[in-house]
Amino acid sequence: MKNLKLLAIIGAVLVIGTVLAGCMTLVELEQETVSGPKRVRQGQDINPKEITVWGIKENPKKTKRSREVIYLSQNNITFNKHTPGPQTVKIRVGWYAQEVTFETEVMALKTLSVASQPRVALFKIGDVPDPAWPGLEVRGEWDQMGSDKIDLKNCEITGFLKDQSGKQTIKVSFEGITTTFDIDVRGMASLQIAQPPTKLDYIQGDSLDLTGLKVMGKWEGFPDEELAITANDITGFNTNNVGIQHVTVTKNEKSDFFDVEVMALTSIELDKPPTKTDYKVGEPLDLTGIMVYGNYTGSDPNKKKRELIPEDQLTYSGYEPNRIGRQQRVTITVKGQNANFFVNIEQ
Repeated sequence: MKNLKLLAIIGAVLVIGTVLAGCMTLVELEQETVSGPKRVRQGQDINPKEITVWGIKENPKKTKRSREVIYLSQNNITFNKHTPGPQTVKIRVGWYAQEVTFETEVMALKTLSVASQPRVALFKIGDVPDPAWPGLEVRGEWDQMGSDKIDLKNCEITGFLKDQSGKQTIKVSFEGITTTFDIDVRGMASLQIAQPPTKLDYIQGDSLDLTGLKVMGKWEGFPDEELAITANDITGFNTNNVGIQHVTVTKNEKSDFFDVEVMALTSIELDKPPTKTDYKVGEPLDLTGIMVYGNYTGSDPNKKKRELIPEDQLTYSGYEPNRIGRQQRVTITVKGQNANFFVNIEQ
């Protein structure tokens, strides 16, 4: 068994040695073999495939050498692509940063033009365009090198104002040269209440309920869109004011309204007195269990509603905890309307 293990270790060492022996390392770049484009366009990189450079490689034991064309990537190429005129292109490769050079000339960008307009040039106010501007094609014209398409990722596109309606001129800049195209940002033309809230009748003290409200925004050139409405978009409702009220919805400076009615309290009824009606002298009044209903009437006398009044809206008077006696009258009051019940106080 020990012999088998030893043979396995020896075999592994031999394999590793063979791999290392076959691993060739770049030791020299040949300056005299470097060739590359004589002219390049300002603002554009050099395609590594357009550069040829030969190098010498050897294995770690320095027993074998080979001469071959060296593969290059964009990271191996350095030059100033932004400044027109003669430039020295540096090629750096390998662990020890072997370097060779060749000369080129950066040809000046003369003009930019929009070859095709973006597919989307009409926006709603507040919208933001796709930063890739699908459909937009910008081309450049270079000195002695004709025209070519420019990658928009290398351009600066400015001038879009999402909160300003109207025609806007968008500027595209590349290497200090600019061109433009126009877009249109449209504000909302109108607002329409397509469906009022489910609840339109209120009693004094109720909060406005927007459940069921559907509000549509309208834009020229766009389909109608349902708008999200919050309490901050609502004016005109006052729970303390009896009568019909115009409740206004405002969004994007456009408005529409719906009507609600706050019904008047005409009387209250004691449906059930408090659970506790017998007290010892000095005990505070306990309204637990009391049920008081309010009778409400709308602007149309035939429009009536009867609702239980929450205990926290009840006020009372007439209770004297230190006065002994039976059938002491306690008065419940809600917005000027009264109802009575009786308590007994004993020593």
